[in-house]
Amino acid sequence: MSQSDVPNERPRPKRPLSIGAGALVVHDQRVLLVRSTYGVTKGRYLLPAGRVNSDELPDLAAVRETFEETGLRVEIEGLMGVRLWVMDDGEHNYFFMFRARLLSPLSELRPDTREIDDARFFSKEDMQNLSMDETWAGAIAVAIKALEPDASIWPNYSDLSSDSGVDT
Repeated sequence: MSQSDVPNERPRPKRPLSIGAGALVVHDQRVLLVRSTYGVTKGRYLLPAGRVNSDELPDLAAVRETFEETGLRVEIEGLMGVRLWVMDDGEHNYFFMFRARLLSPLSELRPDTREIDDARFFSKEDMQNLSMDETWAGAIAVAIKALEPDASIWPNYSDLSSDSGVDT
């Protein structure tokens, strides 16, 4: 019996899914932004971010991507938010944005020029002065939120289960 012969059954939509993660690295009331050199984000200041590998958790991907793109080591403090991006090809990307604390000295900031051509810390005013040709409103909104003293985050405690609370 084919799926179309089953009453009240609809074919399941096929949506490619992906997961991304980025870090809101806050230091001295400024947020780290990087400027991309390729793709749809070329020339725009955004969070250090990227795709989550199949063998890693989103918070660890944000730490890895920040290091790969900037040479800076960070520690995740908690989750600031999740955004759903629907790409032009229909792919659904769930993007996790984590607030992070800088562990490295600023002198270790070295942009990986294969991916980005600038990386620096922006104040709220600096971010508000960026044009929409230089960034995206959503990136700036969450970066400004990260600077708010009472911004809510979902804490990322190291003693939480590494398998998302599922005991095996």
